[in-house]
Formats: sequence, structure tokens, C-alpha cells
Amino acid sequence: MNSSEIEKSHSEQRLTLQLSGITKSFPGIVANDSVDFTLEEGEIHTILGENGAGKSTLMNILYGLHRADSGSMFIGERELRQVRAQKIGMVFQHFMLVRNHTVAENIILGLPGVVKLKLKEVHQQIREISERYDLYVDPEKKIQELSVGEQQRVEIVKVLFKGARILILDEPTAVLTPQESEALYEIMEKMVSEKHSIIFITHKMKEVMALSHRITVLSRGKVMATLKKDETNPQELADLMISNLEAKDLVKVSEFLRDTTVDGKKGDGSVSQKQKKKFGNLTVALKDIHAVNDLGYPALKGISLDIRAGEILGMAGVSGNGQPELTDVLSGLRSPTRGKYQFDDVPLNKPTVNEMIDMGVGYIPEDRKRFGVSSGMSIAYNFLLRDFQNPQFCSRQLLKLSNIFDYGQKKMQEFDIRAPTEKTLGWTFIRR
Repeated sequence: MNSSEIEKSHSEQRLTLQLSGITKSFPGIVANDSVDFTLEEGEIHTILGENGAGKSTLMNILYGLHRADSGSMFIGERELRQVRAQKIGMVFQHFMLVRNHTVAENIILGLPGVVKLKLKEVHQQIREISERYDLYVDPEKKIQELSVGEQQRVEIVKVLFKGARILILDEPTAVLTPQESEALYEIMEKMVSEKHSIIFITHKMKEVMALSHRITVLSRGKVMATLKKDETNPQELADLMISNLEAKDLVKVSEFLRDTTVDGKKGDGSVSQKQKKKFGNLTVALKDIHAVNDLGYPALKGISLDIRAGEILGMAGVSGNGQPELTDVLSGLRSPTRGKYQFDDVPLNKPTVNEMIDMGVGYIPEDRKRFGVSSGMSIAYNFLLRDFQNPQFCSRQLLKLSNIFDYGQKKMQEFDIRAPTEKTLGWTFIRR
């Protein structure tokens, strides 16, 4: 090997990633606007930005799910498309695992020559990776038997098994308990000590300041700055995140910050007397509510609570402890097997979803992509789902299309929904 080949090999081994001038447009939207980005070996580089800033689009381009309209991507001196499959792995926020298959089967799924692999050797390789990076997973267990934190470890082992040296972690702690998050932080530190590089996407400023080496801030598809963690602070990062917003959006942010100022001086979670006086009449009253989960096992065992007008009631608990079942009961999606439900002084007996909608109850589900949006329908039609019998939109079983689309346009402006038109289908919109 001559000196130039040695130099090239060393450059590739360092896995320096460089994106230059990456631009990606969808009809009516510029998702990424001449984005420049670099990632060094052994670095945790955080990408920070509000929803719609272009983070997911950029990562999808990097991973190969989208093709950039223009720009270049290199690892070392080699163009990225030549080495992507071997060098880059992505752990999605919503795990890509087959629940009724084993850990080992999920890890080798899609590999070339998989029929020739010996499962016993695969199990041994998985155990070696697990021990090396403190990522213990049992290769013989089925995914449906694992906790959320364990499933995430399977996703990380999967990309390491395939030889990835660059890992993209998309909101990795969104579904984890604090203890699982702490374990993930230690795993990330272990990986970078082994010369892996991590692109970390998160909204949690505490994580940004604790884990990052460098931080790139995106806003409306543009790079606002790339900063070293030690040379910035949360306030500067927050200012950069909103620096490219339009005036009307800045007003909304200012109003939000003003309205959410805490009255009390101590941040101990206590409610001041002034706040208590703001609460109105009793709105929701649950007494001794019992309910079962989708498998028929008890999920709620004697839940009692009150919610008053103007009150925010927070509920904390590890995933799998009845939170989805409780929200289902409150919204009419699930009938309690025992107990009393009262809403605005009206006793309810197995209320339906439509009845709860008529009473003014709204429900934003935990998994918005599966349960919050009808992906095969347009944005305008999605807005209509709760109100499709309104005579403004329907007459004699015929839809008034012009009214529906006008309503969709107004709602898109009101809620800053960035899509080409109100006729854009849900599945194309939610993937951005």
C-alpha cells in the first residue's frame, strides 16, 4: 500500500462526515436550505430545532430514505452513497422491530446472505456486542417480551451488528423512563469512547448540555449556528431556534412564555392560593374506576380523581402502568368494568367517543402517527373528522368541498402546519 492509499485509509477510518449545501424541497416547502454539517470521529453532535425545522428530513437524506435535490455528502474522501450501508445506522423514535420475532431474528432481518447465517454464531456475536457496549439483550427472547428500554437496546445492537460507525439517534429518550435514559447516556459515552460518532436529535435542553460535544441549530430548514457546548448556553440556543421564525410566530412564543410564568417563588410543584382561586367547577370526577387492557388483563384498579375547570392535572408513571387505558376511559374509547364517571355534573354510563366529543373532550394520543392522524386522508379531511356532520361541511350526505378546503387552509395558518396545500395526504405530511 503506497502513502496516498495509507492516507486515504486513515481518513476513512476516522469517519469524518461532511454534508455540504444539502437542499431538499417538497411541493411548496423548502425542508432543507443549503445545509452544511460536519461530524467528527468520537463525537456526540446534537441537532436542535423546533418541529418542522428540517431535522428529520436531513436525517432521512443522510440515511438514504430521501434523495437531496442538491448538495454533496462525504465520509472521509469517499462520497457517502458508496459507503452508507456499512457505515451509518439509524435508531428511529418509533422502533422498527417485528414483535413476534426474536431479538436475533430482528437483528439479522434484511442482511444479505441471511439464509447462510448460523443462528448459534449470530447469538454469540450479539452477546459479544452487548458485553462490549453494556447493551445486554437476550438474543433468544421475543421482542414482545421486552420493555421499551430493552427494545431500544436491540435497535442499537442491530446497527452495531451491521458494522455502523455513525449512529443517528432520533429522540431516543422520548419513550424511556429516567432510569432507562441514564442507562442510555452511559451507553452513548461508551460508544464514543470506542470511536463511534453519534448524531443526537432531542428537544430536552438538559440532555443537550449534558451530552453534546457540538450543537447545530436548525430553524425553517436553515443552519442558524454550530457551537461547541462549552461556548454556549440554553438561552442562546433557544434564541437561535426561534431567530428565523416569522413575526406572528414570535408573538405566539412571547405570549406563551408570558402566560406560563410561575406565580410562586419556589419550584417545588406546590400550588399557590392565587392559583387555587383560578380553578372553577368540578369538570371530571372518577370514582373507583376499573378497566382491562386490550389483552383482557386488569389495567386500572380503583382509580379515583377530580379535575376542575382551569386546572392542569399531571400524571406520572412508568410506561405500561395504565396511562393509555385511563385516557381511553376519559375519552370514551374504552368502557370501565366498574366505577363511576361524572362529567360536568352528568353521570356517564359507558359513554361513546361521539358523546365525549360533543361534551368538548379532545384527545391527543401518545402515538400520533398511528392513532392521531388518518394517513390516507388529506389535511383538510383530517380536520373534519370530529365535525363531519356539521351542516357547514355536509348537506344531505354530500360534502361541501369548497367549505372543507377553505376551513383546512385557515386551520393550517392558525396552527402553522407546513405542507404544500390542505389537500396534502397525511402519510406524506407526517413523514417529514
